[in-house]
Amino acid sequence: MSNEWLIAKETNDSRIFAAVNGDEILAERIRVALETNKVERVLSKVDRDGSIKTFRLDTNGNRIGEWP
Repeated sequence: MSNEWLIAKETNDSRIFAAVNGDEILAERIRVALETNKVERVLSKVDRDGSIKTFRLDTNGNRIGEWP
């Protein structure tokens, strides 16, 4: 997930704001953390057999390795 997708500046439809149930202070803290690279992005993938793989993502949402 890229910052643009999370914040949705162009559409003014912030996924972060929705995820925190409209808590403006928390949404702003998360937005600032995203913009200053103070977050770690991870993607968890569950295979058909139930095994879970977790990957680190870069700021554009691309896989850059396994996590942790």
